Amino acid sequence: MLCKTLFLMLFLVTSSSISHAEIIFKVAYENASQYPNYVGDTSEILEPKPGVAVELVKLLEDYIPDFKVKFYRFPWKQCLLQLKEGELDGIFNGSFSQQRLAAGTYPWKDGAVDPSRRLTTMSYHFYRLKGSKFTWDGHKVSGFTGKIGTPVAFSIEADLKKMGLPILSARDIHANFSNLLRGKVDALALQDVTGDYHIQRKSGLKSIEKVFPPLKTKPYYLMLSRQFKSKYPELSEKIWNTIAILREEKLKELTKGYY
Repeated sequence: MLCKTLFLMLFLVTSSSISHAEIIFKVAYENASQYPNYVGDTSEILEPKPGVAVELVKLLEDYIPDFKVKFYRFPWKQCLLQLKEGELDGIFNGSFSQQRLAAGTYPWKDGAVDPSRRLTTMSYHFYRLKGSKFTWDGHKVSGFTGKIGTPVAFSIEADLKKMGLPILSARDIHANFSNLLRGKVDALALQDVTGDYHIQRKSGLKSIEKVFPPLKTKPYYLMLSRQFKSKYPELSEKIWNTIAILREEKLKELTKGYY
């Protein structure tokens, strides 16, 4: 009888520990500033203001029981690679592309990506030297004979190639601006949160200006690894559903703290 009682107690304790085991969610974002989404050209997680998107993802801990978020920062190309290998459970901010389906998963509905469960929305713009003949009318570019600079492994690379535009991808934002200032490219295609942030804060970039209208506006997502989605299908949907709620309820207020 005593043995049965001890066995039952051990079973209950073990079952309780399994059912309440904390899930460590390993998620990464780029090690370059995308103000205000994430702050600093560094691999460190800056506190107390790491960025709006970082704070929003961190809030998942308050909405999902036994869920702990652990952040990492890498070059974006490395983020995608580690997501594909299952070394990371999630990455952000990732716009949708068919090519990235080989690396990870997006929130899905009715056979297509679900923008209602996006993390945020951003626009790409061209940036040129002041006085440049480069123009963009919303449909086509003119006044250039060279290449368009882009960040490496960003989805805008494929968009520009579809437009028939030659590109020169650079490893980081500083190399992109250097290529433009040195005449290696005629214009840059950048997310405006990144382009605007650097131009407004760095005196050496005052000769660069933003081109209107926007090149492209895209929803951006918290991508999950296929391995994590397969292991935790219900939790994955809950994560994306919660992101949609947090975006509507918290994003605007969080953003105010960065301006």
